Amino acid sequence: MKSESTYLSNLLKSLFLCLAVLLAASGCKEKATPSTQKNGQDLQKIILQTDWYAQAEHGGFYNALYKGYYEKAGLDVEIHQGGPNSLGPERVARGKAHFSITRSVDIMLYASQGIPLIIVTAYMQRDPQALLLHAENPVKTWKDLDGKTIMSTPGVSWTLYLQKHFDIEFKTIALDYGLGRFLTDKDFIQQCFITNEPYYLAEKSIAAKTMLIADSGFSPYRAVYANRNFARENPEVVSAFVAATIEGWRDFIENAPEETLRKISELNPQMTREFMNYSINVMRENHLVTGRPEEGDRLGLILPRRLQNQFNDLLNLGVIKNPIPASDYMSIDYLPEELKTIARQNQE
Repeated sequence: MKSESTYLSNLLKSLFLCLAVLLAASGCKEKATPSTQKNGQDLQKIILQTDWYAQAEHGGFYNALYKGYYEKAGLDVEIHQGGPNSLGPERVARGKAHFSITRSVDIMLYASQGIPLIIVTAYMQRDPQALLLHAENPVKTWKDLDGKTIMSTPGVSWTLYLQKHFDIEFKTIALDYGLGRFLTDKDFIQQCFITNEPYYLAEKSIAAKTMLIADSGFSPYRAVYANRNFARENPEVVSAFVAATIEGWRDFIENAPEETLRKISELNPQMTREFMNYSINVMRENHLVTGRPEEGDRLGLILPRRLQNQFNDLLNLGVIKNPIPASDYMSIDYLPEELKTIARQNQE
């Protein structure tokens, strides 16, 4: 545990130093790109950098693009697919992309190091990150993980949270992004997304179960973020993007539009219709996108109190060393009025 924390710390220091140098060189002031003409309409050119290849978990963004929600909002949006080296934070910090996506706790970490990134909305109220276990594995509760070994991204915050919050210790080994070891070891436990790996195991007739990290109490948003300077200088553009994105996600999660699914498959042939249907159903069943309205969740909503609790968790874990103003990493100013009202009430 200590060696992984040190590894993460050194890695982040290198990244932040690199970003700081790049930002200093670029001047840090971001302007909206020139408008373009499309169907006789002036549209603001916008680049969205995703965190991985096109998939159902990005469906709302592609739906907003292909169903015309972005264009109706006055935006000409270009979605750049991510991958292992997509570097969304760097691209947004340098002004190479206007928006990108990641977990809310990651943006807090960047902001605490002086990188001007800000959360403007959430596209998932609940994170699909989970633990993957064989169905017969006796682990049923978080405390049952005591003494186990988990394959995960080195030093990720949720492993530190589980150990401290439940007063347990477990060993972690570096994630290899495959299922090979899981398939050959009935006792193996690894990080997964509930929308992804279980599908492949079911195809192989392997019975598995998952433990959603969000159910442990560590529950970041899957967030859309922008360069803080760009957002402050272009509030109308950011608000338009947020509103259109929320509409795209609402339609996608409710209706799974055929044209959007076909386009995603064209962009990423690994996304078969069966696989995407599985992912969408899992997102629906676990209320990942919409959250639970009875608990105050709404599609697209970010709650200041919930974000502050997440930030406090990172402080308590030592992942972030010093407090910073919430305005350094989030803003409700770009939400649609209905969501903005709910968020303001949450501040009181």
